[in-house]
Amino acid sequence: MLRKNIQIFLIFLITVLVLVFFKTGRIFDIGLIFRQLPEPQRTVNNLLIKPENIEEEYKKLLAENSQLQALAQENKELRALLSLKKEKDYQLVVANILSRDLINQNLLVLDFGSQQGVKVGQAVVVDEGVIVGKIIEVREEASVARLLTDNLSKIAVSVGQDQLVSGILEGSLGLGMKLRYIPQEQEIKKGDLVVSSPLSENIPAGLVVGQIEKVEFSEEELFKEAIVSPLVDYNTLAYLGIILEL
Repeated sequence: MLRKNIQIFLIFLITVLVLVFFKTGRIFDIGLIFRQLPEPQRTVNNLLIKPENIEEEYKKLLAENSQLQALAQENKELRALLSLKKEKDYQLVVANILSRDLINQNLLVLDFGSQQGVKVGQAVVVDEGVIVGKIIEVREEASVARLLTDNLSKIAVSVGQDQLVSGILEGSLGLGMKLRYIPQEQEIKKGDLVVSSPLSENIPAGLVVGQIEKVEFSEEELFKEAIVSPLVDYNTLAYLGIILEL
């Protein structure tokens, strides 16, 4: 009986409390908890929104990576030139390419001149002995080099492993090189290495020029001709070694 009276009292007390809360507007509101939580959609949207500067940061990283690659390539080229100087015991200086001629891109202005011992006719090289041109003009603190691809460029060269075949290498339209005056009886083929000849004045023999790309000949002609492709990209040159003395 006592237990039943207690239960009735508790039910009555709960009913009174509910009525009081209803009247004051303070009844327990579960929805209030959820309304105070972040909106799910807003949270998702915030996660999907890209940071405002992400594209700028990406471009910056690309630029820095490009600069690092350029520096690595320049260091590689410089090490190769220094290795050539040490191996061949050449008196060699490394010059920066200041600019290219606006009309003729095969003419390069270098930052070394007569004060540094530069003279007309000296060979300009890259890597470990690849000749790319000759000095054609000298000033006190600057000089001009003509690339082998220039129409006016001519040097004596030898062909093949034994270097028994000789000819004249000329520039071809500023885009490539052509080997002329190879006797018909001399055997040359695609892939043969072309190097500077001892007949070239002021130019060491054995400097690599390029490779034969294609042989052209006719039985009616006295000489063969060949197209020679360079081993380096002339458009990306940044430094040149000038061989001052042999």
